[in-house]
Amino acid sequence: PYKSDARMKKLAGAIKTRGQVVEFARQDQRDLMDWVRRRFRALNRDIDPQDAQYLIFLCGDLMNGLIGEIEKIGAYSKGPRILRQDIDTVAIPVIDAVVFQMTDALTQGQHAKALSILHDLFRLQHAPILLLAVLGKQMRQLYAARAVLEAGQGTAALMELWGMRSAYPAEKLLRAARRYDLPWCRWAMARCAETDLAMKSVSGADSQDLMLSLVLEL
Repeated sequence: PYKSDARMKKLAGAIKTRGQVVEFARQDQRDLMDWVRRRFRALNRDIDPQDAQYLIFLCGDLMNGLIGEIEKIGAYSKGPRILRQDIDTVAIPVIDAVVFQMTDALTQGQHAKALSILHDLFRLQHAPILLLAVLGKQMRQLYAARAVLEAGQGTAALMELWGMRSAYPAEKLLRAARRYDLPWCRWAMARCAETDLAMKSVSGADSQDLMLSLVLEL
């Protein structure tokens, strides 16, 4: 929660007497989905709640970013209802969503797809250290999902543990975690940490090799 800096008494006093503190909080998931559907209806389009949730996952939950994607998808769509393929064709995904797709392909044994996504990310000149940071986070989430399953819990527990605003990624993580045991998830986290350490002591070209080797290991 926001707290004023106690050392800046003059500024805090001026704000208190002459203004007010306003928090620009992100919308919760249900309100955001309703807003997405209203934006599409303004373009004479409709979208299913599941596809609205997918769009938020793919493009992030910031409204100023979603507005442009909604207008683009609405202009591209040929029918009154937005289809998943419309979203996949023209929406620009956030980096977390792309790495999530790569991780999801790995956990489903779709190794060629995972490597194809990684090569696309390299071609778009995303820094390997950034990709590794996102992959490492997702491996930690996968470990958490496996631990939640071991404890006999489910989606709500994982969402609370990671402060997730949407059930969509939590459910995908739990499905993936059912394919792996706790020791493998722990090993995957350790390999991400070791690769991070190695990457910080090599050149950019070698960083790509390290990232590729890690994905192949996983």
